[in-house]
Amino acid sequence: LAWDGAWYRSIVEWGYSGVERQGIRFFPGYVLLGRLADAVLPGGTAVALIVVANVSALVAMALLLRLVREVTGDGGLAGRVVWLTACFPSAFVLVWAYSEALFLVLAVGTFLALARRHWWCAAGLAAAAALTRPTGVLLALAALASAWPGWLSAPPTERVARTAAVVGGPLGLGAFVWWASDLLDEAFAPLVVQGEFRGDLVDPVRRLLTGLGELFGPDALGDGLHIPFAFGFVVLAVVAFRRLPLGHAAFAAACLMVALAADNLNSLERYALNGFPIVVALAVLADDSRLRRLVPAVSAVGMVALTALAVMGEYVP
Repeated sequence: LAWDGAWYRSIVEWGYSGVERQGIRFFPGYVLLGRLADAVLPGGTAVALIVVANVSALVAMALLLRLVREVTGDGGLAGRVVWLTACFPSAFVLVWAYSEALFLVLAVGTFLALARRHWWCAAGLAAAAALTRPTGVLLALAALASAWPGWLSAPPTERVARTAAVVGGPLGLGAFVWWASDLLDEAFAPLVVQGEFRGDLVDPVRRLLTGLGELFGPDALGDGLHIPFAFGFVVLAVVAFRRLPLGHAAFAAACLMVALAADNLNSLERYALNGFPIVVALAVLADDSRLRRLVPAVSAVGMVALTALAVMGEYVP
């Protein structure tokens, strides 16, 4: 329940009107499911949020296994993707009171629905994802990559369904931004508040280059800690474009670019996990037999290290 978990607990218990203005940057999907779980489970809000996160993590792993199998036809790769997701350096948030696990369920579910051409299902899942985390709006890129081929030759009813899949994420985001802006009487309130925490938008390339100087000195455990991860994620994004379907690569790259476009790089590793095809690209890169054991082991060591730093308050998850 540390860090963002404390905010989610307060919002579930008191609502958005009962917490400080900063609480509006936490989107309502995880909050609403937490309230539902709290109504049926014993133990209070804390237990409800932790149960939702852990069950969601298990469901996300199962869906991810099926998605990679269906898209690539490689069961071995699918298994490695699941292990690497579970051992990803920032994966400890999947069992904390964070919205990441639920977001992964909805995002991976959206990709699975798109792969099966279930357009309306993809639209609903994308909207729910955007109501859980703002990066859900980026699922529109994956939906467009899937829906555009054959759109002109499709029957009118199917065109409508394909369009719904593309706009589902933006509609979900827009619905909460509109509601929250009305609640606080401040235009684009959730995005404005998030911007106050993340800093002004910057050129991602320039941010990476200036970050090299942060590797040394007093901020080495601050933004400097994120720079090696950032360069590694950029490499994985390139691998994704070379080896994965376009929609998968575009979603991963967009999640990464949004994270790198902030002056404050806190939580970069968690945001990269939201763009889960990054992990698929890592599994592809580690397909060499010599790396299949090494990469998960190194990744798991990184997860333990980041968890320890987060618990000690030295790292913002």
